[in-house]
Amino acid sequence: MNYYALYWKIVNTAIEREYPGDEEYENHHIIPRSEGGSNKKANKVRLTPKEHHICHLCLIRLGKCLKYCFRHLSVKQYLEMKQAEREKLKRAYARKVF
Repeated sequence: MNYYALYWKIVNTAIEREYPGDEEYENHHIIPRSEGGSNKKANKVRLTPKEHHICHLCLIRLGKCLKYCFRHLSVKQYLEMKQAEREKLKRAYARKVF
C-alpha cells in the first residue's frame, strides 16, 4: 500500500472540503510537530476522527509520528473511544447547565 499517497489524498481532500456544522472534526498537523512542523494555521487541517486516525497510522508506516499514543488501536476501536469521550463530555456538560 502506498501510505504516502493515501496520507496526501486525505489531507488534500480535507483542505478542499467545506465544513458543515453537523459533523465533528479534529485538528491535524500536516507536518507533525514531532517532525518539525509548526503550530501555524497553514500546517493544520480539519479531519474527521476516522481520517485523523488513518493519517496517523499512515505516518507511522512512513516512519514518522512514532509517539502517537493511539497507534495500537484499530480504526473501529479509535472511533468507539472517541464516541465514548463525546458522550462523557455531553453528560458532564448537561449536569452543569441549569
